[in-house]
Amino acid sequence: MRVLLLVLVLLVTTATPARAHAGGLTPQDHLSRVTGIEPPLPGVTAAMVNHGTEVEIRNGGATPITVADHVVAPGETYLFRDERTTAPRWEVPLGTSVIKGRVDTTPGPNPLWWLLITAAFALGGYLLGRRQALPAVGVVVVTAAHVWHAVGSTLAVTGRPFVPLLIGASGVGLVAWPLTAVAVVAAVRRRPATAFVAAVVGAMLVVAGIPDVDSFRFSQLPFAGPGDLDRLLVALTLGGGLGLAAGGFDYMRRAGSTT
Repeated sequence: MRVLLLVLVLLVTTATPARAHAGGLTPQDHLSRVTGIEPPLPGVTAAMVNHGTEVEIRNGGATPITVADHVVAPGETYLFRDERTTAPRWEVPLGTSVIKGRVDTTPGPNPLWWLLITAAFALGGYLLGRRQALPAVGVVVVTAAHVWHAVGSTLAVTGRPFVPLLIGASGVGLVAWPLTAVAVVAAVRRRPATAFVAAVVGAMLVVAGIPDVDSFRFSQLPFAGPGDLDRLLVALTLGGGLGLAAGGFDYMRRAGSTT
């Protein structure tokens, strides 16, 4: 267990900003927001999307409007990036009006608590992994957590195709997902290979989850849901996967020593 804790500490203290979220979006403590359009334009709305990195203009009015050297026709939605939106208080011209916004900064959580939760999941995964059939239960739970995280981060992206984003967000986990079914079938048939498959899937999910460890220390996460839910999914993927890998290989070692 001390080895697992050491690995988790290294993950938190040495991780670079996460790249496994869809669209290359990263956790951060600041987020740019639109506060309004002044003066208002009938039928026209503006919002920051894609984790505060792009401005989305929806022209529901009757006349074209110009923004960022682009003419937005009636009924059109237009996304663009503008460096001005990174200032504490910012303005971007929109036709005869201006989009006004600000950057809000929120301190991140204490990563120690999420580290402890991850360690608890690691212990649970290890205990499951040391049994003959139970690892399959752990594999299903941990894989479901990773799938949920990947889908949630994909849904947080606007204006891009869903499937390519999901594939990018899942990483090596995309290979692990179908292996979950193999683990379940092996467990139902009470095959010794259950522990091996569970260990391999667990190790793959750890690799897939490592880039997301920064979710533990930043407040704003690119995820379509509460930030704490995403942190819980990441903790379950990392901790459960690490525990299953350790427990599965331990089971195979013990089984081999008795033959």
